[in-house]
Amino acid sequence: MRMWNNIIVPLDGSELSAQALPAARLMALAAGSDLTLARAYPAAPHWQADVGHGRYRGSLAAAEHDRITAFLMSEKRRLESSGVATPIHLAAREGHPAEVIAALADRDPGALIVMSTHGRGGFSRMLMGSVTARVVRAVKNPTLIVRCNELDCPVVPPSFDHIIVPLDGSAFAEHSLPYAAALALAFDAGVTLLRCSQRPEYFRAHTEWTRLNHEAGFQFGGPAEMSAGLAARSRAYLQDKSDELHTSFGIPNANLVNSLENPADAVIGLGDGLPNGLVVMTTHGRRGVGRALLGSVADQVVRHSLTPTLLVREPMRARQPAAPLREMALATV
Repeated sequence: MRMWNNIIVPLDGSELSAQALPAARLMALAAGSDLTLARAYPAAPHWQADVGHGRYRGSLAAAEHDRITAFLMSEKRRLESSGVATPIHLAAREGHPAEVIAALADRDPGALIVMSTHGRGGFSRMLMGSVTARVVRAVKNPTLIVRCNELDCPVVPPSFDHIIVPLDGSAFAEHSLPYAAALALAFDAGVTLLRCSQRPEYFRAHTEWTRLNHEAGFQFGGPAEMSAGLAARSRAYLQDKSDELHTSFGIPNANLVNSLENPADAVIGLGDGLPNGLVVMTTHGRRGVGRALLGSVADQVVRHSLTPTLLVREPMRARQPAAPLREMALATV
C-alpha cells in the first residue's frame, strides 16, 4: 500500500511553521513522496505603488514573489542536505494562506498536508478563524498536525514506532485503518487499536436497571455486568479489526486496548506512554472546526497531546502517477 505522491508543507517564515518540516521529511523518506513547500504572500497594497517614481504594483509583487521564492529555496536546500532525495517543489503564491493551501490541495486530493500549530490555548481557541482551522475545514486531504509551543516543542523522532488508531465501532472511524496499515508497513511500526467502553458508574447513572430488574420475570445484570459485557464486545470488535489488518495488509497482530477512560484521555495517555508514537484518527471537517471538532475527541487530542496526529476525513485514495510540478509562477497582477 502506497500512501501519497506529494506532501504539502505550508510555511510562513516562523519557527512554529518550520516545526512541520522534520515530520514532512520523515513522511517523504518513508513514502518516497515529492514535497511541496508552500508560502502565501499578500498582494501589494495600493498605497505602496507610486507610478511617478516607477513603483508599480506589478513590480512590487514580483519583488515579493522573488523574496518568498528565495526563502523557500533555502528551506529546500536544507531538506536536501538532510537526505531528502525526492523532488522538492516550491509554491510561492499571492493570496490568503488558507486559500493558497486549499487550492494546492484541491489540485492534488491525495496529497498529505503537514502543519504545525500551537496547542496550549486549545484547538478551539487557537484554531478558530486561523489558517489551520480554515485548512482543516476546507480540504479533504489527510492532514498531519504537529503541536508545538515555546514551552514544550516536541522533537519529531527519527521514525514512528507505534501507530495508535482510536476506533468507535463506526465505518467512518475505520477510514483510518488503511492509513495506519500503510504507515506501519513504511515505518515497520507496531499498531495499537484503541476503543473505549463505559465504567459501571455510567450504567448506574444512565439506566433504570434496579426498577426493571425482575420485572415481568426478566433479570437484568447490574452495572458491573453491563460494563463487563460492553468491554468484551469492544475487545471482540478490536480483534476483528486486527484480523482484517492482517488479512488485507499483512500487519502482524495489533495490540488491542479497551479503555474505561474518556476517549480523548485514553488516546493522549497511550501517546504519552508509547515512545515515537503517531495517532491516526478520523474527524469530520465539512462543517468547520468550530462546529465539528469543538469538544470532540480530535479537538482534545490535538489540544493536549504532544504526539503528532494524522487527521483523516475520507478513505485512502488509490495512488496515481505523480503529475509533473513546476515552481509556481508569479500570479498575474
